Amino acid sequence: MNGLGLTLLVALGAALVLGAVAHRLRLPPMLGYIAAGMVVGPFTPGFVADREEVLALADIGVALLMFSIGLQFSVGELRSVGGRILAGVPVQVAFTMAIGTATGLMLGWDLIEALFIGGAVAVCSTVVLVKVAGETTLHTTTHGRVALGVSIVQDLVTVVLVVTLSALGSQAEESWLGLVGAGVVALGFVALVLVGGSRILPPLLGFIAGLRSRELFVIAVAVIAVGTAFAASALGVSVALGAFVAGLALADSDLSASVLGEIVPLRELFSTFFFVSIGILLQPAAILAAWPVVLALLLIITFGKAIPIAGLALLDGQRTSTALRAGALIGQSGEFSFVLASAGLALNAVAPETFSLAMGAVVLSILTAEPLLALARGVGTRFDRITRQGPLSGEEPAANLRRHAIILGYGRVGRSVARVLESRGFGWVAIDGDYSLARSARAAGAAIIYGEAG
Repeated sequence: MNGLGLTLLVALGAALVLGAVAHRLRLPPMLGYIAAGMVVGPFTPGFVADREEVLALADIGVALLMFSIGLQFSVGELRSVGGRILAGVPVQVAFTMAIGTATGLMLGWDLIEALFIGGAVAVCSTVVLVKVAGETTLHTTTHGRVALGVSIVQDLVTVVLVVTLSALGSQAEESWLGLVGAGVVALGFVALVLVGGSRILPPLLGFIAGLRSRELFVIAVAVIAVGTAFAASALGVSVALGAFVAGLALADSDLSASVLGEIVPLRELFSTFFFVSIGILLQPAAILAAWPVVLALLLIITFGKAIPIAGLALLDGQRTSTALRAGALIGQSGEFSFVLASAGLALNAVAPETFSLAMGAVVLSILTAEPLLALARGVGTRFDRITRQGPLSGEEPAANLRRHAIILGYGRVGRSVARVLESRGFGWVAIDGDYSLARSARAAGAAIIYGEAG
């Protein structure tokens, strides 16, 4: 077996075992995946996985996750979050980054090293956000939409931070010229994918769907998601942002539900490698030796983000419980912290020991994410009850699917069932795997989704 095959086998095997252990202990399985990375990493005895191979697989996982988030997130949803909240996110990032940077300087780190770590602790993880809150919560509750909107804006700010800090860390004479050029390229790429992709990708996928080959459709979706992400990377734009924009370009397509259904199994498999990659880079001995520093960074990650975001939500008129839950969801870090700290590590601006301490705090923030959300839920609900703010109408999924049937297949029998349901006052949505039929039925006014029900 070659190196890549062995790395896949051992890493996935360790992730399976330790993820199951974490699940039985009622901990997030992602912590088991991180532990698996530590087991196959260079700082523990036994098999050592190829770091570069795992990182490449992790990039695919991040790309697929961000692509699926883009598929479900519309510009209209982003606007509905609240202008004050979104406008305040860059201020929150700057505030939290300043605290992290000041802490680093007090610990004797160089300014550029402190800036990299300060930036790393100032942003949250969309991957962790999805895992902790669940995709349904993110799109059907007020606090979920607020947290996701904040996360997306933080992602955009992170791109600027990566480019800016990398320019500072390189200390090259042409750094600032490169910074401006990179910014122009990033904006141009985003505009090109949003405008061009929304016109080209839906017809392309429609043509492939018309071939009625599920295998070809899955391959096409994977090529679009991963291909756009790595095209972005080649231009100096983050893989995560590139994939998110590609998903956003397809969000309003009538194929978006089917695309999402096909991408989920691949996403779950490859996102495992993201957490394994974090574990590989951790140095347990360094973390234990400097646990007070790790604890300080954890407090900055958690409360340095949660409190400002909760405050912004309150200023925007959200209920106390909504604000606290949204803040709690943001009080963690993950992939973008890894990206920022890794950029500093690659430039020798961040020492390996410092990197490990920061990632140790990130891992702990993942561990505390669910308990923090549970605490915020309890405190917020109690506070709303005491202050008589009323029922949390926006905090539960909308119950607009009552008396609603799902019809599997929209052939002769399916259409007959639809007519009977309508005659009795029931709403319905049909799912059919024939794209041509689904398209023509939708044009005739039927509520139908293209996709496979099984």
